[in-house]
Amino acid sequence: MSKRSISLWQATAIGLGNIIGAGIFVLAGSVIHQAGPGAIISFLITAVLAVTVALNSAELSSKIVSHGGLYSFAKETMGEAMGFIVGWLRAISYAIATSAVALGFSSYLLTMLGISSISYEILLAIVLMAFAVFLNYIGINVVADIEEVLVILTAGGLVMFIILSLIYGKWIPTRFTPLIPHGYFSIIQSASLAFFAYSGFNTVATLTPEIVNGRKNAPKAIILSLGISTVLYLLVVAGMIALMPWQLYSITADPLLEALNFSKAPLFVDRIIGIIAVVATVTVTLSLIVAGSRTLLQMSDDGLLPKTLGKEDSPKRAVLLIGIIAIISVFLGNIQYIALASNFGVIFSYAITGLAVYIVRKRKIEGPFNSPLYPYVQILSILLSILVMLALGTQALYIGSVTIIAGMFLYALEKEEIGLLDKQKRL
Repeated sequence: MSKRSISLWQATAIGLGNIIGAGIFVLAGSVIHQAGPGAIISFLITAVLAVTVALNSAELSSKIVSHGGLYSFAKETMGEAMGFIVGWLRAISYAIATSAVALGFSSYLLTMLGISSISYEILLAIVLMAFAVFLNYIGINVVADIEEVLVILTAGGLVMFIILSLIYGKWIPTRFTPLIPHGYFSIIQSASLAFFAYSGFNTVATLTPEIVNGRKNAPKAIILSLGISTVLYLLVVAGMIALMPWQLYSITADPLLEALNFSKAPLFVDRIIGIIAVVATVTVTLSLIVAGSRTLLQMSDDGLLPKTLGKEDSPKRAVLLIGIIAIISVFLGNIQYIALASNFGVIFSYAITGLAVYIVRKRKIEGPFNSPLYPYVQILSILLSILVMLALGTQALYIGSVTIIAGMFLYALEKEEIGLLDKQKRL
């Protein structure tokens, strides 16, 4: 694509395509289970966090030219070690997120087939991940070819669900009260889970230099795509509560079908929503493995991981590594635990963006886009990121801490190996 060839509406569509995916289909029920009707507030909080981080990323991508995304931003502004930690956490987060989305796929498929079995759910999720690894291993990029179709399909499915909730739901005060039944902290805890549904919004920011009048249109596309997806998400969550009392939601991976079944909606619409959810989860599973393996490849090219993962040896080993981690992650626990564990690395890396913007401003690095309301947007992004990250729960924080320690160990080993090679060359 030639430079500055993407229009405002095309950029908005790309943003929507990366935001509206499997998250809302898979985790909305868990958010309602945790926060009750306050889930609506949780999705609003995550939307605000997403906007602040996206504006940070828009500025950074216009000033730091690299394919590494947040990993490269951290590396260029805070040094190699911080870059490694961010890249490592994001790669692991992509892998863990793959297992959460794959579980959503198997849950929706088995529900449509009338089968209830945790063993089958795990087995089908593993089969899907293995299939996704196989497609990526042989070099077939399925996601890029069908992204525009997927946007229409998934957004259309959510609009259909909202219309169905207006017809079959009970829009009465008792369905939405008490608004915060489990206390205010449950809202923040649920926001840390709801953030999974916004994953992918960062893509628009990385396209800033290629968007026509990117200085003005990139932030517009970010706000539009996040605004549209947020409205859809809020209406879907409200519709779910209208279709089924919030007290009945549990930690399941097919909450939309659960709500439709409870409300006695026609079977054919149940099947349509189910098929859309299955397609969305398959495509997101594929794209997450691509994203995780590409992050490892960029780190390998930069000399922060073994060169055997690099492009000279093809991306196959990186794909296999992400696939293995994803398959192991399916045994971390239920869908909620897996999603929270994935969110640790994502939110940690997003917390870095506000500081990175501060650093590029101090260094007076010029670029075509500057975030508005500096430094308030950056301060808000850091504070919200820390707040949401601390609310992830002990298991997610434990997994995240272990991942960081393992990453630091790998980084130290790689630097030692590079030092030995340099010493041998000098001799």
